[in-house]
Amino acid sequence: MIIVETFKSIIYALPPLFFFVLSLRDDLSGMDFSFLVWIAIVFLVLLLSYSAAKWYLYTYQYEEGYLHIKKGLLFKKERSIKRERVQTVNVRTNILLKLLRVASVQVKTAGSGMESELTLTAVSIDETQKIKAHLEKHKPYKSQKTSSDETITETYEKEVNTYRISPWNLFLAGATSGRFMLLFSIIAAAFSQIYPYIPETYLRLVLEQVVPESGVNMIFLVIILLILLLISWILSTIVFMVRYANFTLTRQDDSLKISWGIIEQKEYNLDLNRVQAVSVQDGLLRQPFGLCSVSAEVAGGSSEKQDYITRLYPLLHFRELPKFLDDILPEYSMPADDNMVPLPSRSRKRYIIRSSIPVLLVILLLQMVPYGWISLLLLPPAFLLGVSRYNTGRTALGNKQLTLRFRNIHRYHVFILKNHIQSMQISTNPFQRRSDLSTVRVSVLSSPAGKDFKIADVDNEENKKIWQWFSRG
Repeated sequence: MIIVETFKSIIYALPPLFFFVLSLRDDLSGMDFSFLVWIAIVFLVLLLSYSAAKWYLYTYQYEEGYLHIKKGLLFKKERSIKRERVQTVNVRTNILLKLLRVASVQVKTAGSGMESELTLTAVSIDETQKIKAHLEKHKPYKSQKTSSDETITETYEKEVNTYRISPWNLFLAGATSGRFMLLFSIIAAAFSQIYPYIPETYLRLVLEQVVPESGVNMIFLVIILLILLLISWILSTIVFMVRYANFTLTRQDDSLKISWGIIEQKEYNLDLNRVQAVSVQDGLLRQPFGLCSVSAEVAGGSSEKQDYITRLYPLLHFRELPKFLDDILPEYSMPADDNMVPLPSRSRKRYIIRSSIPVLLVILLLQMVPYGWISLLLLPPAFLLGVSRYNTGRTALGNKQLTLRFRNIHRYHVFILKNHIQSMQISTNPFQRRSDLSTVRVSVLSSPAGKDFKIADVDNEENKKIWQWFSRG
């Protein structure tokens, strides 16, 4: 691992070193080549020595209730972490670590920034389990009192519920993830750079085979785009399946254990006290098939965005969602459609206007260019999106839970417990006031800036009920 870290440092140093050598190319032209080789060898030895010293001076020790870290070559640094402040202990392995029979342990603590986490690299597999067992809080026993006030201690049987994604569902999750569009843009950009170097005879031969009538460049262009889309879809599906292979979710006591991956295996433990909201997303490609994914907004993440949003399950049939919540997250519940309050009919036109006006502005601007009239085809989808957003918008109140359903492009169900709501805001603009409507916005503790969920143009009577539900002691 010292050698691996050394080569990583060399790779990171290559770009600035390249530009430095490029700026001194005139001065180095007359220099002896063997001298440059010796400089490179000395640099490599110094870097290897630094990595070795840094490695051996990084020590850790865990005892009852604490984890102690010592590190530093020139500047010594010691740190002690209480077990109560540990948020998660994540274990990561990849092909190289597996060959060395070690793993990487990442300990994340309460707080924000880089100081909220530390990493122990190349720890033996047995040692990772000892560290996890020491730092993670479990309840090994439970006690009961008899009528004679005698305490009887019994072994606590941990309630364990496990969900594993099947290969077929994993394929569906990758095929309907929608990530192929990003990959398509990368492949299309690469193809645009390679296209000028493709011999014209090959292009003409392909064109004659696909399109009998020569000169039909538009059809050929469409065919190329479809091929690139297909390649992007296949590659993105394969990457998704490899990344989330063997996805397993386990509910045990007050924590969730999530593990996934083939090439790089990851194991993530999530304390349920950190879950601030549960979000169910029906992707545009998944909704027609009744499929959805489940995520959680997490408090106390690190500086990385993905630490605030945790994927709980990559693909689930919507009809299985109530059972999933009952097994994994019984604190939350899925209200029936009949128990959810829809938006009033007077809100429909406002949703349609909000979706159509930006598209109308784009259409007007495109009329100044040739074939700008084709942009009129954008108007029907914008109209349908506004209608769909109106039909989707709903709210539901439970004893301890607020449910919001809304649509941007995808459809979302958001479940928020009352004691996790940081703030609630009911706002009304002059146009809403005329129709007796207002917007409800709910904030939860997730990223440093917080996370907001809102539904616009809700009936004022319904907003009053939501406000009274939240403000009631």
